Amino acid sequence: MISDAEAEDFLGSISAAVLNDLTGLAFPGSNTAMAIAPYAGRIFFRALKKYRILDIPALFDALTRIPFARAFSVVETQAARSEMDEDLKREVVKYLSAIPMTSRQVLHRFDDGGHVTTLVSQIPRTIEEIARLLPARTPRFQPGDNVPGYDYRLAILLGQGGFAEVWKAGQTELKEKPSVALKFCLDEALLPSLRREIEIVGALQDQASDKDIVNLLGTAYNADPPFLIYEYIDGGNLCGWLDSFAGAAPSPKDVTSILKMTARAVAIAHDRNIAHCDLKPANLLITREGRVKVADFGIGRVVAADQDSKNGARPDGAELAGAFSNSGSMPAPLQQAYTPAYRDRLRDRTMPAGPLDDVYAMGVIGYQLLVGDASARMEGGWRRYLEKHGVPGDLVDIIETCVVPPSERYVNAGALLAALEHCGKVAKARPGKSRAEARTTVKFCHRCGTRAPAEKRFCTNCGYRFLGCGA
Repeated sequence: MISDAEAEDFLGSISAAVLNDLTGLAFPGSNTAMAIAPYAGRIFFRALKKYRILDIPALFDALTRIPFARAFSVVETQAARSEMDEDLKREVVKYLSAIPMTSRQVLHRFDDGGHVTTLVSQIPRTIEEIARLLPARTPRFQPGDNVPGYDYRLAILLGQGGFAEVWKAGQTELKEKPSVALKFCLDEALLPSLRREIEIVGALQDQASDKDIVNLLGTAYNADPPFLIYEYIDGGNLCGWLDSFAGAAPSPKDVTSILKMTARAVAIAHDRNIAHCDLKPANLLITREGRVKVADFGIGRVVAADQDSKNGARPDGAELAGAFSNSGSMPAPLQQAYTPAYRDRLRDRTMPAGPLDDVYAMGVIGYQLLVGDASARMEGGWRRYLEKHGVPGDLVDIIETCVVPPSERYVNAGALLAALEHCGKVAKARPGKSRAEARTTVKFCHRCGTRAPAEKRFCTNCGYRFLGCGA
């Protein structure tokens, strides 16, 4: 059993080592905060090797219980002994004090009842996995900070992007009100993207039910820094959902359910000619009841009408593109702000992103869920691996049709959802024909008339399952 005092000693030892390694170094301008993370990751990883693997879950549980004020005191005590430059020292103290908070958020699972109980399968085994537990950079705020001019007090850092921070916050006056998630824009140059997000999510909320997309409750566009007020989803994200399987892969049935909920939410956006452009497990939030809600349309795009035939958007939403025409072009820092693992490697880079990119990302996510690893890459032999591990052929076909060249891919999330709805339902061959014969005679989709690509079981345009194409 690891005590809280031992966890504080662990944090103190990491802090002392980081402060020692950084003493005497100088970092230009804003690179200071980004430079701390690699040092902290390596030292954290070395420190873990002193513990037996079965003791590490208890160590992490105790580490995540350290209140921020206590963590700050522990780190500050170590910093007082350091001869580091004072400006750098302040950055390091703020960064290291946030480790218990960020670790808690990463290790949190939707089914843990609100109390972190680290599983052996969650123990990081590489420096890259350690990085998940650490802040991406020095947080702008601290727990307990009040938001100037607003009745909100920050509680815990939920996530960091390149240009934003998301915090769980509570009302200071109406304390019985549910917690909210505040998304702060920390770069003035990105204000147009914040305006774009407000307009996109506002348009989607007119169509979506409250079970599909994280609800935007309010805006503070003129605050310093500007922020958006979202509902707080208490179950974490899809990475935590995957962690709940203790290192095993979820069943194909569970994965299909997650993909259906995701595709249903994204289909609402595609029907409005909106592409998410950054689908990944971290942006798929999970309620305590296990329902998926799509978050973070910050780099979403409204697809222009003249691109509809090339990116899978529906022409009936063309008027929406015009409505957003004055939102400003995508800020330069966000034009390449896609997560590489989920970026369509087959897309024509001269074309703007669209629904086909979201379909590709959902295929990658589906594969990762089926193998039980949110960091898995879709490399050669992935199909054989899934088939070898008992994933039904229909589901493998669907995943494959998400990641094939764009011309053969589901045109949007609606078609993917339709295919998922048919998945596992064995179609019968027409009288007098075998399934093999029926498959070879399918030339056009029986529902929408789209030409059927050879050997496909589902229409890429509407998701309809071709007759005779059983498992």
